[in-house]
Amino acid sequence: MRFLPVNQLREGMILGQELQDASGRMLLEKNTRLSKDNISYISFLEVTGLYIADDFSKDVEIKEIIKPEVKKSALSLISTLFGNPSGEGSPEEEELKENVHRVVEDVLNNRDVAYNLMEVRTYDDYTYFHSVNVGVLSGVLGLQCGLTDDELEELVMAGFLHDIGKVFIDPTIINAPRRLTEEEHVRMMDHPAEGYNFLRDNFDFSENVLMGVYEHHEWYDGGGYPCKKEGKEISKFARIIKAADVYDAMTSKRSYHEPYLPSDVLEYIMGRSGMEFDPKVVKTMVQELCVYPVGCEVELSNGERALVVENHRGYSLRPTVKLMSTGEVIDLTGDRSSWNITIVKLLV
Repeated sequence: MRFLPVNQLREGMILGQELQDASGRMLLEKNTRLSKDNISYISFLEVTGLYIADDFSKDVEIKEIIKPEVKKSALSLISTLFGNPSGEGSPEEEELKENVHRVVEDVLNNRDVAYNLMEVRTYDDYTYFHSVNVGVLSGVLGLQCGLTDDELEELVMAGFLHDIGKVFIDPTIINAPRRLTEEEHVRMMDHPAEGYNFLRDNFDFSENVLMGVYEHHEWYDGGGYPCKKEGKEISKFARIIKAADVYDAMTSKRSYHEPYLPSDVLEYIMGRSGMEFDPKVVKTMVQELCVYPVGCEVELSNGERALVVENHRGYSLRPTVKLMSTGEVIDLTGDRSSWNITIVKLLV
């Protein structure tokens, strides 16, 4: 499979993976041959791109850290909870914990799998996809930061629920396609406390989970909110969630910005290490994240275009690629003859 931006989709292309919304409703099935109407529908949903199956990319394997059915279940639970947080039909705490346990099992069983999948999601379901992604990425980072299995489950839960307080904020503020007024900004800053209070009053989560939610907008240098804590005064869960939250938010399409390239976002986070972010978490993120996801096209320094076919943990800038012109496969990490070749651009 290979990932193509929506503006490169053409009639007759074969969909490489199913397209669902956050509730699990099937929008387009895998192996659908795209029609003009399909492409118009995908554009209407504001999906930024899709995985396409073709002969050139048939040997490209997209390895996912958590099973599709586990992610589907998480999305369904989160969308139900956020849609009706304290009403009838809201998921029970044990149901949430069971799903988190399955996520952590997958993270532990796939600790050698790089976090490198381009997200396929509908624009209107951003909050739910974002919450699940932050939980999973937090778990990946927490594992490499040395957290115990029990701590990982608390961390993933806090990541899933970090933005629950936003359901109590006026949606016109949340989705404003402009700079917020001072009054709106102050109200937006209430969401960590709103989330903390809601979870404390309606569930029996640990203090670790609650503080991960409450402090996920604190900055390492004390410049964040709501309490302007700094350094290790901030919950270790919140320090991890902070980085995962910013990474996923910046690489996503929002009402106020188009998605930034993963490489640019990682550069941004690295540049704010010790200021906005915990340096230990940043170092772990640099080792774990792949800024050139498998299945994406890149431009090389020699002018060639290539498809990323495999990433190597710890060498995020040097994946194995397949030249679009000849089909030659080049390992930019292990092939000495290619050490003078660099990737200059991700073409998404």
